[in-house]
Amino acid sequence: MKRTLLILAAAAILTATGCSASRDLTVTKSLYEKIDERFSDSLFAHAFWGVKIESLTSGRVIYERNADKMFMPASNQKILTTAAALLTLGPEFKFETNLYYNGVIQNSILNGDLIVAGNGDPTFYTRFFNDPRDLFFFWADTLKKIGIKKITGNIIGDDNAFDDNHLGTGWAYDNLDTWYSAEVGALQFNENYIDLKIIPPADIYGNAEIIPNIPSNYFNIINDLKINCDTVVSVSVTRPLNENRITVSGNLFAGGRVIENSPSIHNPTLFFTTVLKETLDEKGIEIEGSAIDCDEIVGWFSNQSGFSLIHTHYSPSLKEILKGLMKRSQNMYAETMVRTMGWQRSGIGSFDEGKKVVEEVLAGFGIKPDTYAYVDGSGLTRYDYVSPNQVIKILKGMKQSKERDIWLDLFPIAGVDGTLRLRMKGTSAEGNVRAKTGTISNVRGLSGYLTSENGEEIVFSFLVNGHLRSGLDTEKITDSVLEILTGER
Repeated sequence: MKRTLLILAAAAILTATGCSASRDLTVTKSLYEKIDERFSDSLFAHAFWGVKIESLTSGRVIYERNADKMFMPASNQKILTTAAALLTLGPEFKFETNLYYNGVIQNSILNGDLIVAGNGDPTFYTRFFNDPRDLFFFWADTLKKIGIKKITGNIIGDDNAFDDNHLGTGWAYDNLDTWYSAEVGALQFNENYIDLKIIPPADIYGNAEIIPNIPSNYFNIINDLKINCDTVVSVSVTRPLNENRITVSGNLFAGGRVIENSPSIHNPTLFFTTVLKETLDEKGIEIEGSAIDCDEIVGWFSNQSGFSLIHTHYSPSLKEILKGLMKRSQNMYAETMVRTMGWQRSGIGSFDEGKKVVEEVLAGFGIKPDTYAYVDGSGLTRYDYVSPNQVIKILKGMKQSKERDIWLDLFPIAGVDGTLRLRMKGTSAEGNVRAKTGTISNVRGLSGYLTSENGEEIVFSFLVNGHLRSGLDTEKITDSVLEILTGER
């Protein structure tokens, strides 16, 4: 009789808190209570939590709350995009960037244009090269080897593999000058932003130095910094919409630390061709024409069969690129993947065409297209909506796919790397939890995998919307739950 009352009492607690019944309530009652206590924290009484924790080993639901409700996922949206890209493009897919010329070469002079055409390679950056211009230096040497010392025409960037919608739908206007809102295109260089080092002077009589990682006249840096003696630092870096005039303003204190900031750049194609032209100039190849975007040429179409191929550059494999996407949460990479899927499928590198591919993949996981909102590939928009249950379906499906090992290797690891490198250090979750983070204003997400103390594989999705607390406050809750699940006492 006492055992029956205990089970009924446990069931009543679980029902009241919105949790699903376990196969062994007498064993897991304290676990449910601990988890539910965290997600019922009064600091988040105003907010809306969506949670699902499920055992991959037994299939039992360990805890859930609002698991079928719709939530803005922030960068947990990248789970949808990356799963589709890995399954459809394949882990060994490589982007191609082709260098062509038209016209004729006579007496070391190319009487024609140099044309570079790409299909979205995002890797011309220090993540993959010592210098983002390394390929440009190689091309300069290649041109010299085939006898070209002067080009009478233009340096043309052919970006027609993608359409001209370079930003995601619903992206916040006041963040478009930041690196994480960088434009996307078929020709991309330095991840379509500039890394600035802002160096204070040794004393108040000096001036701050601003050093971009790419020397170029494509952008203009305005130094409006003021130097003071106290320790107050307030630096702002802004760029007007559709311009490349970067203003660095605010206060620095003399002898202070170096500050780093990465403003985005407008028109990735023109950025690419301008730096390429400047690099060729630097290497002694005279260019009479200009660096231009093919969209500036009336009647231009990608008739590459009429060009002479000089060199084809292949990117690193997709499995390596997706690590940068997931571990750093690189929005431009995610948006590139959607357009690349569309281009591969239909020859049209647009978000709408890529979205069709994503929907097909998710349908294979049992997620119907009209049950979620997939409005961008990165989660930067506030128009995306997905449920914890749907995220769990994707995580389970990918864990059972042929790409499961590569898939798991893409996730940030708690206390080790990516966006989780500083979290859960010194706990049972360190080195155990693999999860994708997500952050936009008033939204946080954390979804992924862990192994419990007894070796049980667990999948989880935590989404919170409408919170007014700090990121650290949400992390205290989510991370403590993961520590409980991994055996923390």
